Amino acid sequence: MPVCFTRLIFCIPNSGVCDMIEVLLSKGADINSLSYCMTPLHAAIMEDQDAAVKTLLDQHADCNKAMSIHCTPLIAALRVRSLKCVRLLIKAGAHVNGVGPLTPLIVAANEGLTDFYKCLLEAGADPDLRGDGGQLPIEIAAHHNRRKDVEILFPVTSRIPYVRDWSIDGILAYAKSLPKVEDDPLFKMGPAYLKSEGSKAYKRKDYVSAINFYTMATKLDPADATLHSNTSLCWIKLGEGDEALESAKFCRMMRPDWPKACYRQGAAQMLLKNYEKACDSFSDGLKLDPTNVEIEDALRYH
Repeated sequence: MPVCFTRLIFCIPNSGVCDMIEVLLSKGADINSLSYCMTPLHAAIMEDQDAAVKTLLDQHADCNKAMSIHCTPLIAALRVRSLKCVRLLIKAGAHVNGVGPLTPLIVAANEGLTDFYKCLLEAGADPDLRGDGGQLPIEIAAHHNRRKDVEILFPVTSRIPYVRDWSIDGILAYAKSLPKVEDDPLFKMGPAYLKSEGSKAYKRKDYVSAINFYTMATKLDPADATLHSNTSLCWIKLGEGDEALESAKFCRMMRPDWPKACYRQGAAQMLLKNYEKACDSFSDGLKLDPTNVEIEDALRYH
C-alpha cells in the first residue's frame, strides 16, 4: 500500500488524485509512509499538485517530515518554486527555519526566490541563521548581486560585524570585493589551512604575512572571531593601533562574552594611549573571567 500511495501522486492527474487519496486513507494507508525515498506529501509538492498538497495536509500529513537529512516539504516546495505550496505548508505549521543548516531562507537566497522572502519572514524565518557555508542569506544574495533581495533582507538582518559599511550598497560592495576562489589557489586550501599558515608566520615574527593569511581566512569564514583576534594581535606587534583596535572591535562584537576579545581591545587602546578606555576594556574582560592572569597584569600595570 505505501508504494502505491506515493506512485499514485505521479500517475494520476491533479483532478483525480484528491479523491484517490481519501479512498486510500479510508482503507488504512499510511499518509506519512516513505516510499521511493519520499512521502506522498513530497511527491505532491514535486509534481506541483497544490490541491493534493492541501488534501494531504488537511488529513494531517506531517509537514515537517524530511525525505533526506534536510529536505523537508517546505524545502521541496522552494526547490520547485511553488509559492502556493509554501503558503499551504506554513499554514499547516511547517518549520520555517528548517532542520539543519539548509534553511528555507538560505534556499531562497541561493535560488533567487525574491517573491518568497516576505512569506517566509512573516512566518518567523530567522535571517540571522547561517548556511553550512557560513554565510547569511543576505550575504548569499549580495554574492549573486541581487540588489532587490538585499533590500528585502537588510532591514531584518542583524548588523554583520565584518561588513564595515553597514548599508545596502556597503553589503553589495563587500560581496563584490571578496576574492573568488579560482583567483588564488590558497583559497582552495580552506580557512583552517590559512589560519594555520597565519600562526606559523606569527611564530616566525612575520606579522605582515600572518595578517594576510588571517585576512584570507576571514573571507572564507567571516564568523570566526579568533581570526579577528589574531589579526588584532599582529597589528599590535606592528605598532598599528588603529588597525588593531578595528579588528578587536569586530572580534568583540561577534563574541562579547569572550575575555580575550576584551583584552585585545584594551591592548589596542593602550597602544593608542587611550588609557581610560583600555582600563574599561580590561575590567570588562576580568568580569567575564576573574582568574585571568593576563588581564589582571594588564590592569595592574595600567
